[in-house]
Amino acid sequence: MDAVAFASGYAGVILLGLGTGAVTGLAPGLHVNNVAALVIAARATLAASLASLLPALGGDDASLLLACFLLAVTSSHAVFDFVPSVFFGAPSEETALSILPGHRLLLEGEGVRAVGLAARGAVLGCALAALLLVPLRLLLGDPVGLAAAFRPWAPAFLAAILALLLASEARYRRRRLRRLARAGWVQLLAGLLGLLVLRGPTPVDPGAVLFPLFSGLFGMPNLIASLWNPPGTIPPQEITPLPPLARREVWHAVRGTVAGATVSWLPGLSGGAAATLAAVAGRRKLTPSAFMVILGAVSTSTAILSVAVLLMIGRARSGAAAAVSELLGRTSGWADPWAIPVVLTALVLAAVLAGALAAPAATWVARRLAPRWSRIDTRRVSLATLAALTALIALATGLAGVGIAALAAAVGLVPVRAGVRRVHLMASLLVPVLVGYLAGYS
Repeated sequence: MDAVAFASGYAGVILLGLGTGAVTGLAPGLHVNNVAALVIAARATLAASLASLLPALGGDDASLLLACFLLAVTSSHAVFDFVPSVFFGAPSEETALSILPGHRLLLEGEGVRAVGLAARGAVLGCALAALLLVPLRLLLGDPVGLAAAFRPWAPAFLAAILALLLASEARYRRRRLRRLARAGWVQLLAGLLGLLVLRGPTPVDPGAVLFPLFSGLFGMPNLIASLWNPPGTIPPQEITPLPPLARREVWHAVRGTVAGATVSWLPGLSGGAAATLAAVAGRRKLTPSAFMVILGAVSTSTAILSVAVLLMIGRARSGAAAAVSELLGRTSGWADPWAIPVVLTALVLAAVLAGALAAPAATWVARRLAPRWSRIDTRRVSLATLAALTALIALATGLAGVGIAALAAAVGLVPVRAGVRRVHLMASLLVPVLVGYLAGYS
């Protein structure tokens, strides 16, 4: 390996990954998995291009650089993804739960702060995920071996998350039993919808079906509800620097990172499940600001650790991890838990650097967008966003995807009308995974 050539290529793929992640994060419907599939399909051409630019690179070096590019895209995407979630209500699976606190902050004139807090949490999530590498390796592999031992208990774990979601409604003293019943009804509807979409026969590509499902459940209800708001509902947005990092924000980021680490090695679970776990953990009700920090940490830590798990237990738990496995031609390779492999160090460092660069860039985009947001008729914007989101869904998943989004939107309006938390809609993901475990699919 030529050190100078590799360092030059490494810096180049991180910057390229930063830009690519910005495009996929800001454009609803685009996902890191789309980029991963493109890289795998064109890897020979891409590797040849790298070799022509840097002749001193070997074949393995080029494959590692492509893998680092994917990690940079993943981290950058996770940060930029919060901009459309807060301002447009167009979520991905990882940012679905950010819509409600993000929108509340937007209505308080703090949309820029919402994106900034999520970006801060994402950077902290990157750093904390790096610190968790060795402890997670010790836990999942030798000597503890939790990955193999826990598998029979995974259904109970998922059922416990659903039960904790219901129990979280008991925090509200008024009409407690009624709230529990309504929350149970929302979980039932969302779970049945998830089974229909994720386990039933559908013409939509399984890799893209979460886009119409989560856009309908979390994004469209906000847009539909805002059509009845009078003009001027969104106040002028405050554009002020974030205050210095507070200790409580670090603890919120720890909470999100631990949630991400918890689900990063379980098959079928990803950022959405980690966000759900973070939402129900703890005794105190979260403020919108705390929620944004937690979800930022969830988004990046889950992405990084799901790839790290590839070297820990030899299993790919995300689309990016599967692509990295194919690029590197290895499914395991971390024998000594106290010596982090060079390959993993390069991958994680690429994600950390891209996340650190993406955070101020995403906040800058939010700052540029915010002044225009308070001067427009929100009903027209909501209608235009709803039309654009529907068009994107049709383009990505066809008319079947539009039908899924419409059905999901009907379910997504239920908790709004019932007066219970929308986090129960995550049963649309948890229930199908639970059924998959019980039926032996996963």
